[in-house]
Amino acid sequence: MESNEVAGLVAAVNAELTDPNRNQLVGASEGEPVRFELYHAGLSVCSQKVRAVLAEKGVAYASHELSILNSKGIYSDELTPAENYAPNYVRLRLIGGKQAGLGFASGYTGTSSVETEGFDACVVPTLVDLDKGSVIVDSKRICEYLDREVAGSIQLLPDEPSLREAVMAQVSIVDTTPQPALLYGFHPDDDQRPAFIKDKMVDVYDLKLQALEALIRANSDDAEVVAAYQSKISKEQGGKGFAHDDEAQRAVRALAQEIINGLDEQLAAHASPWVCGSTFTMADVTWAINLYRMQWLGVASLWKDLPQVQEYATALYKRPSIWSAVIKFPSPMPESPHTMDLEAPEFAA
Repeated sequence: MESNEVAGLVAAVNAELTDPNRNQLVGASEGEPVRFELYHAGLSVCSQKVRAVLAEKGVAYASHELSILNSKGIYSDELTPAENYAPNYVRLRLIGGKQAGLGFASGYTGTSSVETEGFDACVVPTLVDLDKGSVIVDSKRICEYLDREVAGSIQLLPDEPSLREAVMAQVSIVDTTPQPALLYGFHPDDDQRPAFIKDKMVDVYDLKLQALEALIRANSDDAEVVAAYQSKISKEQGGKGFAHDDEAQRAVRALAQEIINGLDEQLAAHASPWVCGSTFTMADVTWAINLYRMQWLGVASLWKDLPQVQEYATALYKRPSIWSAVIKFPSPMPESPHTMDLEAPEFAA
C-alpha cells in the first residue's frame, strides 16, 4: 500500500512541476525508465552533496529542481510560496520521515543536520527509489543509501570498519557545519556574502513565515501537513532572530574556523591527496561541497594561512563530479565574485 501511496504522490508532485528546464532526465534519454527521482535545488548545499554522489556513481535520475525561495512583488503583490512548501511535496517527505523514524525539528542552531536539528518536511533534497517505494529525506542518509544500493564503478564508503568509521566521522563534521547560518546570517564585522544574497536575505524569513501561515490556512483539514508547517514556523522564527544576532554570528564564524583547523590537522595526518587516505571517499565529496560553499560565500579567508587546505580545495574543485554537478551544474548557484576565477579542469575544456 505504501508503494502505491509513494507512486501516487510522486505523480501528484510532478504534475505541479511544469518548467521543462527544471524537470528533466540526467544520464538517460527521454522515455527511458529511471529508478530514482530527485527533488533538489541548485542553491541547496545538501542537494549538491547528493548530486555529486549521483555523478560519482554514474546514476541516471529524474531531476526536479525546485524553486526554494518565496517570492512577492515580482509580477504582482501576491505571495508565491516556494515549491518545497507545496502540500503534495510535504506529504511525500512525511512518508520519508516516517520510514526513517524521524521527529520534527523544533528550533534552530544554524546547521541543517537532521541528526541534531530534527526533520524538516519543507526542504530539499528528497530522493525517491521507485523500485522499492522508498522516500529518503536526509542528504546524509541519501548519500549512504545511493552508495549502498548502486554498485557503480566506485565505492564511496569503504567496507573495512575502521576506515568506514573514519570516513563517516568526516561526513558528520561536514553535516554539522553551520552552513545555513553562514548563508542567512548578517555578520557584524565581516559580511563578504555576494551582494544579491545579502539583498535576498533582508526579508527572506518574513516571506517564509507569511507563506507558511497562508498554507496552514489553506490546508487546515490535513493535520499532518499543518503539523509540518507549524514545525517549520518554529524553526524559521528561530532562524530570523539568529541571522541578526551579532554574538551568534561571531560564534558561527569562530566555529567555522575551528572546523577548518580540524580539517587541516586531518590532512596533515595523511601523506596522501584525500582526507582519509589515498582513496577518494564520501568524506571528500562532502568536504568539496563544504569548502566550495564557504568560498562562494566569501569566507575562504578561513584557510588563507593553511596551504594544505588550499591545495585540497583546489583538487576537489577539479573533480569531475564536483565541477559538473555543483560548480557548473546546468542551473548552478548564481555567480559569486569569490569563485569567478576558479580554473576549469582539463576535462571541462
